[in-house]
Amino acid sequence: MKTRRDFIKSLTAAAAMAGTAGAPKFTFAQEAGGKTFIKVFMRGGADGLHLFPLYGDNFYYNYRPQLAIAPPNGDSSSAIDLGPAAGGMRGMNPNLALLHSEIWETGNMMVAPATSFAGANRSHFDCQRWIGTGARNNLIDGYLNRYMQNVPGTDHPLRGMVAGKSSISTEIRGEIKVAAVNRGSDYNLVNRDFCSGTDCADNRLTEIMREISSHDVDLTGTEMEIRENQLVMLDTIAEVQEAGVDYVPNADGLQYSNSDLGRGLQLCAQLLKAGVPLEVAALDWNIGWDTHSNQIADNGDPFTNQDKGYHSRMVRGANDFVTFYRDMGADMQNIVVLTGSEFGRTKKQNGSFGTDHGQGGTWFAFGGPTQQAVAADVSTIDDTVVDRNWLPTLTSYRNIVGEIMVRHMGMDQQLISTIFPNHTFEDYSLFRGASA
Repeated sequence: MKTRRDFIKSLTAAAAMAGTAGAPKFTFAQEAGGKTFIKVFMRGGADGLHLFPLYGDNFYYNYRPQLAIAPPNGDSSSAIDLGPAAGGMRGMNPNLALLHSEIWETGNMMVAPATSFAGANRSHFDCQRWIGTGARNNLIDGYLNRYMQNVPGTDHPLRGMVAGKSSISTEIRGEIKVAAVNRGSDYNLVNRDFCSGTDCADNRLTEIMREISSHDVDLTGTEMEIRENQLVMLDTIAEVQEAGVDYVPNADGLQYSNSDLGRGLQLCAQLLKAGVPLEVAALDWNIGWDTHSNQIADNGDPFTNQDKGYHSRMVRGANDFVTFYRDMGADMQNIVVLTGSEFGRTKKQNGSFGTDHGQGGTWFAFGGPTQQAVAADVSTIDDTVVDRNWLPTLTSYRNIVGEIMVRHMGMDQQLISTIFPNHTFEDYSLFRGASA
């Protein structure tokens, strides 16, 4: 196996960069072609009842006279039936039609419509932080980072990363530092005083930095940390740029959007196709899910209006998932994408045609060993049965993540209590045994 020094020396110096969060403390084992876990966050508290309407319950229509989506009837603005897996109760938002036809219908997607965690409140900041760290506490390391710390992985600076944005997500922050790459094509570190050639083709700045960092001298702890940060920065520059050369999505005409989600998924696809052993990645799907008002369009079809339906346009952003699914093709058996939000929203609409902060929200996953399934759900949101103005927590996101790490990533199940401190794992069987 190559040493880290051999790996560093083998990389080209003609590269540039936009920002990393530091230098990984490397571990060893898995080679390229292993398994990948992509976690996507819908920030703001996404309305699970609008993404996956409970059309089989009359109280859904009583409590949401303007917001409720019609039962499945073949019309383009009605709910899309999830079939026997949902027992005639749950459907999909009509703006998720492509997600339904191309992923759900393949039997490779699950939906968990009442998901949160014990001790959740309705604060964006608290719940995003607690979900990221895996517990209601002020831990610094996120659960994806603890995974990398406890499961042997590659000697590679892009074993874990944040894709599609330049800030570090809580779930991947920690002792093992990771790169945060907003856009692969703009991953640049350029000083024109050290450039020659078109678009700084001869970037002497990065060559000089690599030369300085390669010297074996006695360094203090801080100096060594800086050197490691610099080397990883240069390494990720080369990897990201090389992966993007001549890359064209193989998605049968679909293209990734310029959203955080689209950029992030495209970057993951580029790296994985280039053979980079990316194991865990953190992405965002919009930060605007806090829909206290105007959740529907104010003219025309309220749920699919192309011009004024801001929420509908956000939902249609799920087409980036389909682009990625097509683009990765058979390699999707090695990838699981999990999407969730910090909480759901109220079951009753408010006076501004919106919804307020709730608790149980909808998470979904696809790819790898994911089975077509709907996790624990309510049969009604009637006040006499669900006495709060939001869905309860019937599914713990920790168990979903734990199952992905065990059944897909191949992690020892005993490590779940390390990834999620003081948590007792419950197996929901939403994923088959580890895929080949």
